[in-house]
Amino acid sequence: MVIVGKVAVILILIAVGYVVTKRGWITERGASEITSLLIKIVTPCLIVNSFLGSTDSLKVSEMLLALAVSALSLGISLAISLVTFRKEPPERQKVLRFAVIFSNAGFMGIPLVESIVGSKGVIYGSFFVVAFNVICWTYGYSMMSGGAKMNIKTVLLNPGIIGLIFGLPIYFLKIQLPAILAEPVGFLSNLNTPLAMLVIGSYIARVDLHSFISDMAVYKMAFLRLVAAPALYLLVLMVIRPEPDLLVSSIIQASAPVAANTVLFAVQYHQDSELASKTVAVSTVLSIITIPVFTILAQLACQLIF
Repeated sequence: MVIVGKVAVILILIAVGYVVTKRGWITERGASEITSLLIKIVTPCLIVNSFLGSTDSLKVSEMLLALAVSALSLGISLAISLVTFRKEPPERQKVLRFAVIFSNAGFMGIPLVESIVGSKGVIYGSFFVVAFNVICWTYGYSMMSGGAKMNIKTVLLNPGIIGLIFGLPIYFLKIQLPAILAEPVGFLSNLNTPLAMLVIGSYIARVDLHSFISDMAVYKMAFLRLVAAPALYLLVLMVIRPEPDLLVSSIIQASAPVAANTVLFAVQYHQDSELASKTVAVSTVLSIITIPVFTILAQLACQLIF
């Protein structure tokens, strides 16, 4: 019930985003600008703040394992996407496969991890965000842009890695930032959940209700993203047996709905942006059921294997 309550809070924030968009208080341009702010400023601050506030002592080997299992999650989703949607037109196929691969691990996953697992879970979650950004800006970028040349600077200096560049030295060297620096980082990181959920509600508000019902490929995508990929990932983690906090936080992020980047990439590279919005909207609504289920399954798995 605690997990359901946390998801319900997020649903309320999404509903607020839906309402204010319908009333014209958040425009499409405004939602895009808020998303850019979240990606470029809030995400690095969130990661740095997780290291500032953590009292847990993680070894380098534990952090590397967190990065490895995060990459494994994305690899499983990528493999599933390659064998699906072959009968769809190329422009739809790209969006649907991108949606299957990339979960909303940062915007929606991190707030849930923080509320359920705590600050240690956020540190683990930051490595998931790093793996997400690297694969998103390499494979995802190449797929959605039609094979455009990758920018190595963008890959190496994505928000997740920037957060770690500042956060890891603070963590390992036990650096105490003065309040004049620590407090702004904390305030900015606190923007993640409310702003991200408002943006997701804004995306949902722009999708035609009839198209939700009629496009069955979106529901196939939702099943793969919300059920098939996290279920297979959970089975693999039960074999690997990472420590409980890592297992639970990884499953929460892996079972998150479609990444908001799906819409951003679709708009930027002239793919089917309406379909992209539908994938985000439908998966977000359905995740209200699936995320609590997989979180409970992850906790039960921990009881079985430890």
